[in-house]
Amino acid sequence: MKRKAASETANSQLKRTPRQDPVSCASCRAKKIKCDRQLPCGSCSARRLCCRYDRPATTAGDGTIRETCPSAHGTSLLNQSQQSESSSATTNSLDSKNNRELLQTADWLENIHMAARIGAVTPAWLRDGQREPRRTTDSILTPESGPSGSSLANLYKNWSASTENPATINLVACLPDKPQAMALLQYYVDYVGPLYHIIVASRVKSQIENIYNSVEVGKTMALDHIALLFSIIASSLYVQLSLNTSTDAEACSREFSYLTGAALIQCNFIASPTVEGLQATMIVMHNLCTWNIHPSVSALFALGTTLTQAKALMLHCIDSPRLREEREGTGFDPLEVELKRRLWWDLVTYDWLLGNLTGPQEWTYSIQQNHMNVHQPSNIDDELIEKEGTVSSLPSTVPTQMSYALQRLKLATLCREIIDIRSHAHLHGLEVEYSEILDLDRKLHQLIAECPEFFRLDPGSRRRFESVYKERPEIAWQTYNLQQGYFSRLCRLHRHHFIRGAREPAYAYSHVVCLRSARKVLEIKRIMDEGDLGYQPPVSVVWCVIHHVFMAAVILLMDACFNWDDILAARRKEEVLEACRMLSRAHESSSLVRQGINAMMRVLQKHWRGEGNRSDTMLEPRSVEESACVVPGTTGVYHNASTTIGLSGSMATAITSSPPTDRQLEDIWSDLLESGNNLARENTDWTDLLNELTDTHFLGNPPPVIN
Repeated sequence: MKRKAASETANSQLKRTPRQDPVSCASCRAKKIKCDRQLPCGSCSARRLCCRYDRPATTAGDGTIRETCPSAHGTSLLNQSQQSESSSATTNSLDSKNNRELLQTADWLENIHMAARIGAVTPAWLRDGQREPRRTTDSILTPESGPSGSSLANLYKNWSASTENPATINLVACLPDKPQAMALLQYYVDYVGPLYHIIVASRVKSQIENIYNSVEVGKTMALDHIALLFSIIASSLYVQLSLNTSTDAEACSREFSYLTGAALIQCNFIASPTVEGLQATMIVMHNLCTWNIHPSVSALFALGTTLTQAKALMLHCIDSPRLREEREGTGFDPLEVELKRRLWWDLVTYDWLLGNLTGPQEWTYSIQQNHMNVHQPSNIDDELIEKEGTVSSLPSTVPTQMSYALQRLKLATLCREIIDIRSHAHLHGLEVEYSEILDLDRKLHQLIAECPEFFRLDPGSRRRFESVYKERPEIAWQTYNLQQGYFSRLCRLHRHHFIRGAREPAYAYSHVVCLRSARKVLEIKRIMDEGDLGYQPPVSVVWCVIHHVFMAAVILLMDACFNWDDILAARRKEEVLEACRMLSRAHESSSLVRQGINAMMRVLQKHWRGEGNRSDTMLEPRSVEESACVVPGTTGVYHNASTTIGLSGSMATAITSSPPTDRQLEDIWSDLLESGNNLARENTDWTDLLNELTDTHFLGNPPPVIN
């Protein structure tokens, strides 16, 4: 009996040994969370922890400890996954078993517990029997790293967040590593945020910290904060990657914009808006192509929706007597109130500037000045408000984080006045009194003269404020955008009388102002190319800058054509070609800019009807989709490159059957100049051409940056 008992004991120990063999890593067992049993596992990778598997010995000498840890500088997930691939042959069967178990559990939850109340929540990678996609650190760029889109293209080739239900998608699984999230936040603060100062960097950093701390301990997270993080990631990656490849930039921005919308849906943003949710929608609205986002979430980022949510938050009346009394009675955070003012006035600025651009919204705006009670934002840095606890505006001569936004608001206010004065005449087919044009011209020149000195580009001002540009490098390129915005608006104000001014002395002033403004825009671009201010961020060639340059080049082209036999004709032509060379350099600098230039070239060549014109061969786009999405006159939905385009049959056939021949920009513009003398005999003012070149509906790809 003793021998039998001993034998049974030995057998039972052998049978229990496999059950005692832990299948989860030490960290997951300690935290009592699910482990995916990889090396390293997903949980340890996300938390930058040492992943350790203890394997008790079943035979002598068979005990092993499998372990992988991040290095002192942080090993990337890509390198870790490459290390794990060396042992993939021994783990394939385990992965297959894990997937089967996960799929059975998901089916059980859906079919038994959830029944028909919701759609399928099982991700596509699991239903296809694949391993969950690993998001590599290398696929998300830091400001120091150069753009390398191959890993991103591979990342989104077999997995897409937008294929899943936005109401049920696992947002935590889509978060990047915390160091990468912080790096992308810093990139946004440095290169994107200064154009629209609508976040407080220290607060957003704290919110991101809370997100990852909640993931660490398994607590519920604020979904509107996740939406804000996703919007910042989408914007930062779009700017970074568009310098190299538009495909990767669009893939990343599309996916993270979709995740932004999914987070807003899951936090019920429409019914219960929050400041962070509003910030997320505004970041996407400002920087990305909203019609490139999945239709299930794209409506969240429309201007009308954003304005509705801002009003639901009472931002349009935060300084009304009732709300002021409530704040003073209950106490308030000065920085929070100031942030709300910034958000509201940023929407006002966007609305009024957009109404001065060609498109369906031209000559209209949504926000009425008499329908709000909001003090304008103070000219002060965030850090000073946080330090002193009060908001006291500094003089406009002192450069702050809000200086550019306040000057942009002044320009928007003048654009609203232009709409008020000219909209009735344009909408009723009437001629605007030329005296009104001259009065608006006087106000715009006065605005330029009153601009703070550190936003001027004359040599004296640049020398005096050289130390400011070094301390606040964003002031330098804010100056470029602001000055180009001024002179582009001047040119737009007078362009209806530009050609008439070349023929009729009564309108000669408009002809002179248009030429002077166009040359000023090109001069600013030369300063940017030379880097005189000592700081050139990647967005120095963003589309808003090149769009102004292209319009200036077209003005000079028109002038050269209508003065083709002038004594200065050769000088005029060389001036046009020099502007064209600027466009050529920009054309090769960024895929974002390349798409925009190609789109405008198609518009220009479509309107060029000179007899004997040899410039009917267009510049070759990088893809069929890129060509289709910006050709005016097509039918269907407008999307960005890499998405399906709805075209009329003849247009689609023309694009796909005979793609345009690749030609250099300078060759095409030379042909335009040679054939331009034919247009000088025609009685046309080219208004349609100029309108279409600034039409946000046709040229919204890449996204318009309203400055």
